[in-house]
Amino acid sequence: MKLKRLFMNNVQNSIEYKEILARKYYEYYYDEKYELYDIQEFYYPYFKIKCNCIFREKTELSIIEEIFLTAIKEGINDLKELETFLAIDKEVFEELAARLHIDKLFVETPILTLTDVGIKVLNDSGILTTQEDEKYVILDGIFGTSVSIDTTDEKKQDKSKNKNNLRVQIPYPKTETLDKNVNNKALQTVLFENIKSTNNKEKEIYEIKEILDTYKFHKKYYALFFKNENNPKKVLILNNGEPNDYLTNIVSDFEQEGKSLFDLSKEAKKEHDELLKDKTIKEYSEIDNLANGTQLGTYEHPKFFDYAFKYSKKEVVIVSPWINWNVIKEKKYYIEDALKRNVRITFNYGMGEIKDLDIESKEFFDKMRAKYNNLLVYITRKVPDHSKILICDRDWMITTSFNWTSFKGDINRAKRKERGTFLNDRREILKNIEEYSSEPI
Repeated sequence: MKLKRLFMNNVQNSIEYKEILARKYYEYYYDEKYELYDIQEFYYPYFKIKCNCIFREKTELSIIEEIFLTAIKEGINDLKELETFLAIDKEVFEELAARLHIDKLFVETPILTLTDVGIKVLNDSGILTTQEDEKYVILDGIFGTSVSIDTTDEKKQDKSKNKNNLRVQIPYPKTETLDKNVNNKALQTVLFENIKSTNNKEKEIYEIKEILDTYKFHKKYYALFFKNENNPKKVLILNNGEPNDYLTNIVSDFEQEGKSLFDLSKEAKKEHDELLKDKTIKEYSEIDNLANGTQLGTYEHPKFFDYAFKYSKKEVVIVSPWINWNVIKEKKYYIEDALKRNVRITFNYGMGEIKDLDIESKEFFDKMRAKYNNLLVYITRKVPDHSKILICDRDWMITTSFNWTSFKGDINRAKRKERGTFLNDRREILKNIEEYSSEPI
Protein backbone atom coordinates (compact mmCIF):
# COMPACT_ATOMS: atom_id res chain seq x y z
CA MET A 1 0.00 0.00 0.00
CA LYS A 2 2.88 2.36 0.78
CA LEU A 3 4.34 1.81 -2.70
CA LYS A 4 0.94 2.37 -4.27
CA ARG A 5 0.45 5.64 -2.38
CA LEU A 6 3.98 6.72 -3.29
CA PHE A 7 3.30 5.99 -6.97
CA MET A 8 0.03 7.95 -6.92
CA ASN A 9 1.74 10.84 -5.16
CA ASN A 10 4.51 10.87 -7.77
CA VAL A 11 1.97 10.91 -10.61
CA GLN A 12 0.03 13.71 -8.96
CA ASN A 13 3.18 15.72 -8.25
CA SER A 14 4.27 15.34 -11.87
CA ILE A 15 0.93 16.64 -13.13
CA GLU A 16 0.94 19.58 -10.73
CA TYR A 17 4.52 20.41 -11.72
CA LYS A 18 3.53 20.43 -15.40
CA GLU A 19 0.71 22.83 -14.56
CA ILE A 20 3.21 25.14 -12.85
CA LEU A 21 5.50 25.02 -15.90
CA ALA A 22 2.57 25.67 -18.24
CA ARG A 23 1.50 28.76 -16.33
CA LYS A 24 5.06 30.08 -16.26
CA TYR A 25 6.01 29.44 -19.90
CA TYR A 26 2.68 29.45 -21.73
CA GLU A 27 3.55 32.69 -23.56
CA TYR A 28 7.30 32.07 -23.87
CA TYR A 29 7.21 32.32 -27.69
CA TYR A 30 4.09 34.48 -27.76
CA ASP A 31 5.77 37.27 -29.77
CA GLU A 32 6.20 34.77 -32.60
CA LYS A 33 2.57 33.67 -32.20
CA TYR A 34 3.46 30.22 -30.90
CA GLU A 35 1.26 28.48 -28.37
CA LEU A 36 2.17 25.75 -25.91
CA TYR A 37 0.54 22.43 -26.79
CA ASP A 38 2.41 19.72 -24.90
CA ILE A 39 4.79 19.13 -21.99
CA GLN A 40 6.78 15.91 -21.70
CA GLU A 41 9.43 14.84 -19.23
CA PHE A 42 12.29 13.05 -20.93
CA TYR A 43 15.68 11.54 -20.17
CA TYR A 44 18.91 12.79 -21.75
CA PRO A 45 21.58 10.09 -22.31
CA TYR A 46 25.11 10.23 -20.93
CA PHE A 47 27.93 7.70 -20.74
CA LYS A 48 30.15 7.31 -17.69
CA ILE A 49 33.42 5.72 -18.82
CA LYS A 50 36.17 4.23 -16.65
CA CYS A 51 39.55 4.28 -18.43
CA ASN A 52 42.81 2.51 -17.60
CA CYS A 53 45.47 5.14 -18.27
CA ILE A 54 49.26 5.46 -18.18
CA PHE A 55 50.54 8.64 -16.56
CA ARG A 56 53.99 10.17 -16.45
CA GLU A 57 54.87 11.93 -13.24
CA LYS A 58 57.83 14.19 -12.57
CA THR A 59 59.90 13.27 -9.53
CA GLU A 60 62.46 15.83 -8.39
CA LEU A 61 66.12 14.77 -8.28
CA SER A 62 67.64 14.33 -4.86
CA ILE A 63 70.75 16.38 -4.11
CA ILE A 64 73.02 13.34 -4.43
CA GLU A 65 71.39 12.34 -7.78
CA GLU A 66 71.87 15.85 -9.12
CA ILE A 67 75.56 15.91 -8.02
CA PHE A 68 76.08 12.43 -9.58
CA LEU A 69 74.79 13.54 -12.99
CA THR A 70 76.46 16.96 -12.84
CA ALA A 71 79.84 15.32 -12.13
CA ILE A 72 79.50 13.20 -15.28
CA LYS A 73 78.50 16.27 -17.26
CA GLU A 74 81.58 18.16 -15.99
CA GLY A 75 83.98 15.44 -17.13
CA ILE A 76 84.31 12.68 -14.56
CA ASN A 77 84.25 9.66 -16.85
CA ASP A 78 85.04 6.72 -14.57
CA LEU A 79 82.86 5.10 -11.89
CA LYS A 80 85.81 4.63 -9.50
CA GLU A 81 86.73 8.29 -9.81
CA LEU A 82 83.07 9.28 -9.36
CA GLU A 83 82.74 7.14 -6.22
CA THR A 84 85.83 8.81 -4.73
CA PHE A 85 84.49 12.25 -5.68
CA LEU A 86 81.11 11.66 -4.01
CA ALA A 87 82.70 10.15 -0.90
CA ILE A 88 79.63 8.12 0.06
CA ASP A 89 79.20 4.57 1.32
CA LYS A 90 80.07 1.98 -1.34
CA GLU A 91 76.68 0.18 -1.17
CA VAL A 92 74.81 3.49 -1.40
CA PHE A 93 76.91 4.51 -4.41
CA GLU A 94 76.36 1.20 -6.21
CA GLU A 95 72.60 1.34 -5.60
CA LEU A 96 72.46 4.95 -6.85
CA ALA A 97 74.50 4.18 -9.98
CA ALA A 98 72.39 1.11 -10.77
CA ARG A 99 69.09 3.02 -10.44
CA LEU A 100 70.19 5.93 -12.66
CA HIS A 101 71.61 3.50 -15.20
CA ILE A 102 68.32 1.53 -15.30
CA ASP A 103 66.48 4.82 -15.86
CA LYS A 104 68.84 5.32 -18.83
CA LEU A 105 70.22 8.61 -17.58
CA PHE A 106 73.86 7.69 -18.32
CA VAL A 107 75.88 5.02 -20.14
CA GLU A 108 79.40 3.61 -19.72
CA THR A 109 80.96 3.16 -23.20
CA PRO A 110 83.52 2.73 -21.61
CA ILE A 111 83.65 6.30 -20.33
CA LEU A 112 80.71 7.77 -18.43
CA THR A 113 78.38 9.84 -20.64
CA LEU A 114 74.96 11.37 -20.01
CA THR A 115 72.21 10.23 -22.36
CA ASP A 116 69.81 12.73 -23.95
CA VAL A 117 67.28 11.72 -21.30
CA GLY A 118 69.88 12.28 -18.59
CA ILE A 119 70.71 15.74 -19.92
CA LYS A 120 66.99 16.66 -20.00
CA VAL A 121 66.38 15.31 -16.49
CA LEU A 122 69.36 17.26 -15.17
CA ASN A 123 68.22 20.46 -16.87
CA ASP A 124 64.65 19.97 -15.58
CA SER A 125 65.84 18.86 -12.13
CA GLY A 126 63.43 15.90 -12.24
CA ILE A 127 62.80 12.34 -13.45
CA LEU A 128 59.68 11.26 -15.35
CA THR A 129 58.25 8.01 -14.00
CA THR A 130 55.27 6.10 -15.42
CA GLN A 131 52.35 4.56 -13.56
CA GLU A 132 48.88 3.19 -14.32
CA ASP A 133 45.72 4.68 -12.85
CA GLU A 134 41.95 4.73 -13.47
CA LYS A 135 40.03 7.83 -14.53
CA TYR A 136 36.34 8.57 -15.19
CA VAL A 137 35.00 10.64 -18.09
CA ILE A 138 31.35 11.58 -18.74
CA LEU A 139 30.32 11.91 -22.38
CA ASP A 140 27.23 13.57 -23.82
CA GLY A 141 25.30 10.76 -25.54
CA ILE A 142 24.23 12.99 -28.42
CA PHE A 143 27.44 14.76 -29.42
CA GLY A 144 30.10 12.69 -27.69
CA THR A 145 31.65 15.73 -26.05
CA SER A 146 32.98 15.45 -22.52
CA VAL A 147 30.79 17.22 -19.98
CA SER A 148 30.89 18.13 -16.33
CA ILE A 149 27.46 17.61 -14.78
CA ASP A 150 25.95 16.91 -11.41
CA THR A 151 25.30 13.16 -11.30
CA THR A 152 23.48 13.04 -7.96
CA ASP A 153 20.13 12.38 -9.67
CA GLU A 154 21.48 10.18 -12.44
CA LYS A 155 19.14 7.43 -13.60
CA LYS A 156 20.73 4.25 -14.93
CA GLN A 157 19.50 2.75 -18.16
CA ASP A 158 15.81 1.89 -17.87
CA LYS A 159 14.43 -0.43 -20.53
CA SER A 160 10.83 0.45 -19.71
CA LYS A 161 8.77 1.32 -22.77
CA ASN A 162 6.97 3.97 -20.73
CA LYS A 163 9.95 6.34 -20.62
CA ASN A 164 10.71 9.18 -22.99
CA ASN A 165 14.37 9.29 -24.03
CA LEU A 166 16.56 11.10 -26.51
CA ARG A 167 18.12 8.84 -29.13
CA VAL A 168 21.85 8.22 -28.62
CA GLN A 169 23.86 9.49 -31.59
CA ILE A 170 27.35 8.10 -30.86
CA PRO A 171 28.86 4.58 -30.83
CA TYR A 172 28.66 2.81 -27.47
CA PRO A 173 32.05 3.64 -25.86
CA LYS A 174 34.21 0.56 -25.35
CA THR A 175 37.82 -0.46 -26.00
CA GLU A 176 37.01 -1.64 -29.55
CA THR A 177 35.63 1.81 -30.43
CA LEU A 178 38.60 3.88 -29.22
CA ASP A 179 39.51 4.65 -32.83
CA LYS A 180 35.90 5.40 -33.88
CA ASN A 181 35.05 9.01 -34.69
CA VAL A 182 32.96 10.90 -32.15
CA ASN A 183 32.20 14.55 -32.89
CA ASN A 184 34.84 14.48 -35.69
CA LYS A 185 37.52 13.14 -33.34
CA ALA A 186 38.63 9.65 -32.41
CA LEU A 187 37.03 8.55 -29.15
CA GLN A 188 40.53 8.01 -27.73
CA THR A 189 41.40 11.64 -28.49
CA VAL A 190 38.20 12.91 -26.83
CA LEU A 191 38.93 10.93 -23.66
CA PHE A 192 42.63 11.85 -23.71
CA GLU A 193 41.92 15.59 -24.04
CA ASN A 194 39.36 15.52 -21.24
CA ILE A 195 41.67 13.74 -18.79
CA LYS A 196 44.57 15.98 -19.78
CA SER A 197 42.57 19.16 -19.17
CA THR A 198 41.35 18.07 -15.74
CA ASN A 199 44.46 16.32 -14.41
CA ASN A 200 47.26 17.49 -12.11
CA LYS A 201 49.97 19.26 -14.12
CA GLU A 202 52.67 17.33 -12.28
CA LYS A 203 51.13 14.08 -13.49
CA GLU A 204 50.41 14.11 -17.20
CA ILE A 205 48.51 11.48 -19.16
CA TYR A 206 50.65 9.54 -21.59
CA GLU A 207 48.29 6.90 -23.00
CA ILE A 208 44.80 5.40 -22.65
CA LYS A 209 45.33 1.63 -22.59
CA GLU A 210 41.70 0.49 -22.53
CA ILE A 211 38.14 1.20 -21.43
CA LEU A 212 37.46 -0.84 -18.30
CA ASP A 213 33.75 -0.13 -17.93
CA THR A 214 30.97 1.94 -19.50
CA TYR A 215 27.40 2.46 -18.44
CA LYS A 216 24.69 4.69 -19.80
CA PHE A 217 22.69 6.89 -17.46
CA HIS A 218 20.06 9.56 -17.92
CA LYS A 219 19.15 12.88 -16.38
CA LYS A 220 15.56 14.08 -16.37
CA TYR A 221 14.55 17.28 -18.12
CA TYR A 222 11.27 18.73 -19.37
CA ALA A 223 10.47 19.55 -22.99
CA LEU A 224 7.82 22.18 -23.75
CA PHE A 225 6.43 21.99 -27.28
CA PHE A 226 4.97 25.02 -29.04
CA LYS A 227 3.18 25.24 -32.38
CA ASN A 228 2.31 27.87 -34.91
CA GLU A 229 -0.08 27.37 -37.82
CA ASN A 230 2.45 28.66 -40.35
CA ASN A 231 5.78 27.46 -38.94
CA PRO A 232 7.50 24.31 -37.66
CA LYS A 233 7.13 23.54 -33.99
CA LYS A 234 9.46 25.03 -31.39
CA VAL A 235 10.89 23.31 -28.34
CA LEU A 236 12.02 24.70 -24.99
CA ILE A 237 14.10 22.48 -22.69
CA LEU A 238 13.95 23.10 -18.95
CA ASN A 239 16.44 21.98 -16.32
CA ASN A 240 15.26 22.37 -12.73
CA GLY A 241 12.41 24.53 -13.98
CA GLU A 242 14.61 27.00 -15.88
CA PRO A 243 15.37 27.28 -19.64
CA ASN A 244 18.52 25.46 -20.75
CA ASP A 245 19.74 27.20 -23.91
CA TYR A 246 22.40 24.57 -24.66
CA LEU A 247 19.94 21.65 -24.73
CA THR A 248 17.24 23.73 -26.42
CA ASN A 249 19.64 24.58 -29.26
CA ILE A 250 20.72 20.94 -29.63
CA VAL A 251 17.15 19.69 -29.97
CA SER A 252 16.09 22.62 -32.18
CA ASP A 253 19.00 22.09 -34.60
CA PHE A 254 18.00 18.46 -35.10
CA GLU A 255 14.34 19.42 -35.55
CA GLN A 256 15.25 21.99 -38.22
CA GLU A 257 17.15 19.29 -40.11
CA GLY A 258 14.00 17.19 -40.16
CA LYS A 259 15.30 14.78 -37.52
CA SER A 260 13.82 14.10 -34.12
CA LEU A 261 15.91 13.15 -31.13
CA PHE A 262 12.84 12.27 -29.08
CA ASP A 263 12.09 8.60 -28.61
CA LEU A 264 8.70 8.93 -26.93
CA SER A 265 6.83 6.07 -25.35
CA LYS A 266 3.91 4.73 -27.38
CA GLU A 267 1.29 6.49 -25.24
CA ALA A 268 3.23 9.76 -25.05
CA LYS A 269 3.76 9.80 -28.83
CA LYS A 270 0.09 9.18 -29.53
CA GLU A 271 -0.92 11.97 -27.16
CA HIS A 272 1.76 14.30 -28.55
CA ASP A 273 0.68 13.75 -32.16
CA GLU A 274 -2.97 14.34 -31.28
CA LEU A 275 -2.13 17.58 -29.49
CA LEU A 276 -0.03 18.76 -32.42
CA LYS A 277 -2.95 18.23 -34.82
CA ASP A 278 -5.46 20.07 -32.64
CA LYS A 279 -6.44 23.49 -33.94
CA THR A 280 -7.17 24.87 -30.48
CA ILE A 281 -5.79 24.09 -27.07
CA LYS A 282 -7.66 24.27 -23.79
CA GLU A 283 -4.86 22.96 -21.60
CA TYR A 284 -3.22 23.87 -18.33
CA SER A 285 -3.15 27.62 -17.69
CA GLU A 286 -5.64 28.54 -20.42
CA ILE A 287 -8.48 26.87 -18.53
CA ASP A 288 -7.67 28.99 -15.49
CA ASN A 289 -8.00 32.11 -17.63
CA LEU A 290 -11.39 31.29 -19.18
CA ALA A 291 -14.17 33.64 -18.19
CA ASN A 292 -17.40 32.38 -16.70
CA GLY A 293 -19.87 31.90 -19.56
CA THR A 294 -17.27 31.25 -22.29
CA GLN A 295 -18.95 29.57 -25.26
CA LEU A 296 -17.45 26.38 -26.67
CA GLY A 297 -17.78 25.04 -30.19
CA THR A 298 -18.36 21.40 -31.11
CA TYR A 299 -14.76 20.34 -31.51
CA GLU A 300 -13.43 22.11 -28.44
CA HIS A 301 -15.30 19.73 -26.12
CA PRO A 302 -13.01 16.66 -26.36
CA LYS A 303 -10.07 18.67 -25.05
CA PHE A 304 -11.96 19.52 -21.86
CA PHE A 305 -13.09 15.91 -21.49
CA ASP A 306 -9.48 14.70 -21.71
CA TYR A 307 -8.30 17.47 -19.40
CA ALA A 308 -10.73 16.44 -16.68
CA PHE A 309 -9.32 12.89 -16.56
CA LYS A 310 -5.68 13.85 -17.07
CA TYR A 311 -5.34 16.73 -14.63
CA SER A 312 -8.10 16.41 -12.03
CA LYS A 313 -6.98 16.15 -8.43
CA LYS A 314 -10.07 14.88 -6.59
CA GLU A 315 -13.23 14.34 -8.61
CA VAL A 316 -14.75 14.14 -12.09
CA VAL A 317 -18.51 14.02 -12.67
CA ILE A 318 -19.98 13.22 -16.10
CA VAL A 319 -23.63 13.40 -17.07
CA SER A 320 -24.47 12.02 -20.52
CA PRO A 321 -27.53 10.04 -21.70
CA TRP A 322 -25.65 7.22 -23.43
CA ILE A 323 -22.32 5.51 -22.82
CA ASN A 324 -20.70 3.85 -25.84
CA TRP A 325 -17.50 1.83 -25.91
CA ASN A 326 -16.24 3.54 -29.08
CA VAL A 327 -15.75 6.67 -26.93
CA ILE A 328 -14.79 5.06 -23.61
CA LYS A 329 -12.08 2.83 -25.13
CA GLU A 330 -10.19 5.93 -26.32
CA LYS A 331 -10.35 7.43 -22.82
CA LYS A 332 -9.71 4.26 -20.83
CA TYR A 333 -6.03 5.01 -20.13
CA TYR A 334 -6.86 8.54 -18.99
CA ILE A 335 -9.66 7.16 -16.80
CA GLU A 336 -7.40 4.58 -15.17
CA ASP A 337 -4.61 7.12 -14.66
CA ALA A 338 -7.08 9.33 -12.80
CA LEU A 339 -8.14 6.41 -10.61
CA LYS A 340 -4.48 5.69 -9.87
CA ARG A 341 -4.27 9.25 -8.52
CA ASN A 342 -7.21 8.47 -6.22
CA VAL A 343 -9.63 10.65 -8.23
CA ARG A 344 -13.30 9.70 -7.80
CA ILE A 345 -15.17 9.41 -11.12
CA THR A 346 -18.97 9.37 -11.40
CA PHE A 347 -20.78 8.58 -14.65
CA ASN A 348 -24.47 9.52 -14.75
CA TYR A 349 -26.40 8.11 -17.70
CA GLY A 350 -29.77 6.78 -18.81
CA MET A 351 -32.80 7.40 -20.98
CA GLY A 352 -34.63 4.32 -19.72
CA GLU A 353 -33.15 1.73 -22.11
CA ILE A 354 -30.79 -1.16 -21.29
CA LYS A 355 -28.64 -0.24 -24.29
CA ASP A 356 -27.96 3.21 -22.80
CA LEU A 357 -24.83 1.58 -21.31
CA ASP A 358 -23.25 -0.92 -23.69
CA ILE A 359 -21.73 -4.21 -22.50
CA GLU A 360 -18.07 -3.36 -23.19
CA SER A 361 -18.24 -0.10 -21.23
CA LYS A 362 -19.99 -1.81 -18.31
CA GLU A 363 -17.33 -4.55 -18.20
CA PHE A 364 -14.58 -1.92 -18.20
CA PHE A 365 -16.28 0.08 -15.43
CA ASP A 366 -16.73 -3.05 -13.30
CA LYS A 367 -13.09 -3.96 -13.79
CA MET A 368 -12.00 -0.48 -12.68
CA ARG A 369 -14.33 -0.59 -9.67
CA ALA A 370 -12.84 -3.88 -8.51
CA LYS A 371 -9.28 -2.73 -9.12
CA TYR A 372 -9.58 0.72 -7.51
CA ASN A 373 -11.81 0.15 -4.52
CA ASN A 374 -15.03 1.43 -6.11
CA LEU A 375 -13.57 4.86 -6.90
CA LEU A 376 -15.46 4.71 -10.19
CA VAL A 377 -19.25 4.87 -9.96
CA TYR A 378 -21.86 4.62 -12.72
CA ILE A 379 -25.45 5.58 -11.97
CA THR A 380 -28.64 5.47 -14.00
CA ARG A 381 -31.68 7.53 -13.05
CA LYS A 382 -35.25 6.31 -12.80
CA VAL A 383 -36.31 9.39 -14.73
CA PRO A 384 -34.76 9.73 -18.24
CA ASP A 385 -32.12 12.45 -18.11
CA HIS A 386 -30.98 14.17 -21.31
CA SER A 387 -28.51 16.52 -19.56
CA LYS A 388 -24.89 16.75 -20.69
CA ILE A 389 -22.60 18.06 -17.96
CA LEU A 390 -18.90 17.79 -17.09
CA ILE A 391 -17.55 18.85 -13.67
CA CYS A 392 -13.86 18.88 -12.73
CA ASP A 393 -12.75 19.13 -9.08
CA ARG A 394 -15.72 21.38 -8.32
CA ASP A 395 -13.59 24.14 -9.90
CA TRP A 396 -15.37 24.37 -13.24
CA MET A 397 -18.15 22.74 -15.21
CA ILE A 398 -19.53 22.66 -18.73
CA THR A 399 -23.20 22.39 -19.60
CA THR A 400 -23.71 21.51 -23.24
CA SER A 401 -25.58 19.74 -26.00
CA PHE A 402 -22.45 17.62 -26.60
CA ASN A 403 -22.89 13.93 -25.69
CA TRP A 404 -19.70 13.33 -23.70
CA THR A 405 -19.75 9.53 -23.70
CA SER A 406 -21.40 8.71 -27.02
CA PHE A 407 -19.93 11.25 -29.47
CA LYS A 408 -16.18 11.46 -30.10
CA GLY A 409 -16.23 14.96 -31.50
CA ASP A 410 -13.99 13.88 -34.38
CA ILE A 411 -13.49 16.86 -36.69
CA ASN A 412 -12.76 14.50 -39.59
CA ARG A 413 -16.27 13.03 -39.49
CA ALA A 414 -19.46 14.59 -40.82
CA LYS A 415 -20.02 18.14 -39.55
CA ARG A 416 -22.18 18.41 -36.48
CA LYS A 417 -22.99 21.47 -34.43
CA GLU A 418 -22.99 21.40 -30.64
CA ARG A 419 -22.73 24.28 -28.21
CA GLY A 420 -21.49 24.37 -24.62
CA THR A 421 -20.96 26.90 -21.84
CA PHE A 422 -17.95 26.98 -19.51
CA LEU A 423 -18.87 27.91 -15.93
CA ASN A 424 -16.76 28.51 -12.84
CA ASP A 425 -19.59 29.92 -10.74
CA ARG A 426 -19.22 28.08 -7.44
CA ARG A 427 -22.94 28.14 -6.61
CA GLU A 428 -23.95 26.60 -9.93
CA ILE A 429 -21.27 23.92 -9.62
CA LEU A 430 -22.38 22.92 -6.12
CA LYS A 431 -26.02 22.69 -7.23
CA ASN A 432 -25.05 20.09 -9.82
CA ILE A 433 -22.68 18.30 -7.44
CA GLU A 434 -25.61 17.90 -5.03
CA GLU A 435 -27.63 16.20 -7.75
CA TYR A 436 -25.06 14.20 -9.69
CA SER A 437 -21.99 13.45 -7.56
CA SER A 438 -21.65 10.04 -5.88
CA GLU A 439 -20.37 12.06 -2.92
CA PRO A 440 -22.79 14.99 -2.73
CA ILE A 441 -22.26 17.95 -0.43
